[in-house]
Amino acid sequence: MKKIKFIYGALLLISAILLQWGCTYDPYKHDISKIEDSLKTTVSASADAIALNGEHPKDVVVTFNWTEARQMPDDYIVSYTTKLDIVGNNFGSSTAIVTSEEDGIFSRSFTSEQLNNWANEKWKLPVNKKFTLEFRVIVEWTGGPTFEVPDVSTVEVEVTPIKVEVFDADKMSLAGSAMNEETEISKTIENANQYAWLGDFTRGELQIPVQLDGLTYYITPEDGDGTLKDGQPVNVKMQETPISWEIKEPGRYRVVIDMKEKQATIYSPATDMKSLSVTFRPNGADTNPETTMEVTELWAYGGGTGWGVKKLGCTSSLADPQILVYNGTAIAGDMKFCIAQNFSVDGVDYNQNNVYCFTCPLKADGKRQNLSLELNKEAELHGASDGETRNSYYKVPSGTNQIIFDLRHMTIKALKVEK
Repeated sequence: MKKIKFIYGALLLISAILLQWGCTYDPYKHDISKIEDSLKTTVSASADAIALNGEHPKDVVVTFNWTEARQMPDDYIVSYTTKLDIVGNNFGSSTAIVTSEEDGIFSRSFTSEQLNNWANEKWKLPVNKKFTLEFRVIVEWTGGPTFEVPDVSTVEVEVTPIKVEVFDADKMSLAGSAMNEETEISKTIENANQYAWLGDFTRGELQIPVQLDGLTYYITPEDGDGTLKDGQPVNVKMQETPISWEIKEPGRYRVVIDMKEKQATIYSPATDMKSLSVTFRPNGADTNPETTMEVTELWAYGGGTGWGVKKLGCTSSLADPQILVYNGTAIAGDMKFCIAQNFSVDGVDYNQNNVYCFTCPLKADGKRQNLSLELNKEAELHGASDGETRNSYYKVPSGTNQIIFDLRHMTIKALKVEK
């Protein structure tokens, strides 16, 4: 019988060596049966779940215990290895926390700080999402006359992470009974920290769901009051349960979410912002009749470049109709920005040489001047229809393919963006 046992043990040893060729031996993974079901692992929690403690992060939050290995002859040396990972990682080499335990040690404890750091940095888990830990004990024997199959025991425990206040979004939408259907809203071109939408609401409730790291949150008023504060910025937060804004009257509304300031502003038709309107006299001459024009488009007029007049095809920002955005092919050179190319006042026709335009500020004495824009740097904008203004030019830098005209605050910014 001893000879048979030795041959059987040798075969098992050869199999183990082959498995170890190029990878770490894991008997649990390769379904090798245990000789005896003697190893038991338990978790200290009263239930199969724990909650990380952010107020006392260095306190032990969980302890795993295991029984002593089965007794073997003295010529065998026993060793214990523990592994900690999250379910689904299969104790991978880049994710598992592996410890060679000292002889006589039959427990391992972890603090909230350790588990929280590994969850964020090693396991890259979404914030605020529960996860399940997997703790494994592997007992191995070496030095004896036969190969002994390692003993393996695994236990799981669900973990509630430390609550983190988040204010970010992978995707933002508008939903609720005030909407015909849930609608995604996007970041504005001019401000990556701002989401905006313009559209129709019916009477009902408005919610703002957000997707972040695979979880759903809701942007809600910080004070918990869903009363619509029409046209006023409201401090907001993100939470797992929705609080709805009440839309009492149907109509066209504008919704602006400022992620940097953590504010939401909802404009009804009564408070919504309007495009800029300018009143001027053609050529700036007192003898010409006064006219008023709404500014929804701009024409670039290149001074001395010979390119003539270029309609920019500006887009009005959903966050503010007085922000116009040029987003197209690269342009460069000296230019001013006219609000029309051809127009009529009291039956008299005029062109871009007579119209109100935006350009650089005049000199202190009110005389014309030419200035240069710098990429990605905001500059002052000046507008009028007089001759000194119409003969002042901004030099737009080479490669500019986006220009932000903020007519509410009278600024201009030239950008070169990847498309």
